[in-house]
Amino acid sequence: MSKDAFSMIYDVIVGAKVDGTSLDESILAHCIDIAAKNKVLLQFLRASRVHGDIRSREEARYRSFLRGLSAVNEALKGLNHVFIKLRKPVAYVPSDVDVLVSGEDILEAVSSLLERGFSVEVVEPYCVTMVRGSTVVDLYVHPTLAGVIYLDARGLFEHSEPADLGGVEVPVLRTYAEALITVAHAVYKERIYTLNDYVTASRWLDWRSLKLAEDLQCLSAVREALAVHELVEKRKITLPYSIPYPKWASLLGSKVLYDELTRTTLLNVLKALGDKRFGKLFLSKLTRETY
Repeated sequence: MSKDAFSMIYDVIVGAKVDGTSLDESILAHCIDIAAKNKVLLQFLRASRVHGDIRSREEARYRSFLRGLSAVNEALKGLNHVFIKLRKPVAYVPSDVDVLVSGEDILEAVSSLLERGFSVEVVEPYCVTMVRGSTVVDLYVHPTLAGVIYLDARGLFEHSEPADLGGVEVPVLRTYAEALITVAHAVYKERIYTLNDYVTASRWLDWRSLKLAEDLQCLSAVREALAVHELVEKRKITLPYSIPYPKWASLLGSKVLYDELTRTTLLNVLKALGDKRFGKLFLSKLTRETY
């Protein structure tokens, strides 16, 4: 059933018409579960015209997220920042607000959010996590994995532009740059590739993405993503797809070998090992089905 359910979700998300209201209740429930794991639930519910409690809850979650996004954006006005993993070709509800902030502005960004009722939850190398109510915001100087930089963010600010997201105008990455950061995040950090990632990369990845990938030493992530796309399109796998551990280790090893910034921050792993949350987070990364 999982493969059939994924095929239906895939058809809905890539543009085919599937009326979810005509589906058997058990099949629809299975589709909803798989769509949620693939981070495309809101798009699936809207495109397949599903209503009821599940749709109401997801729409309410989206409105709540937009309120949080607006508050964060207001706090960061005048600072050099750009929201990432936010602009997508599909409607979805992000689990948190991810934003790149220049190293020169990070302390002022934290201070501004503290003034608006946010509290500091976690401080890591190159990332501060802050919380207010249900809104969680990750302020990144660079995207990291266990304190190790996997993408140099310094040049990404020049690839930003304003965009309207649900009535909130915020600075976001241009589509080709968003596609690249989506791929790098899925491949290097999460080890899991979702349908949300697939749609973003397949629609927005272009020659500019490849040029940027070359500059940022992450072409291996793009190649891995395209290999996953081929398997999906040949119906050999379903999403979310977990990259096998040997392949993931090889990709990370290549990043360390060829990216000087990644290599120079490798010792931060030792600091991460001392974090009491590390064991739980590492086990979750090894066993979870989605992120």
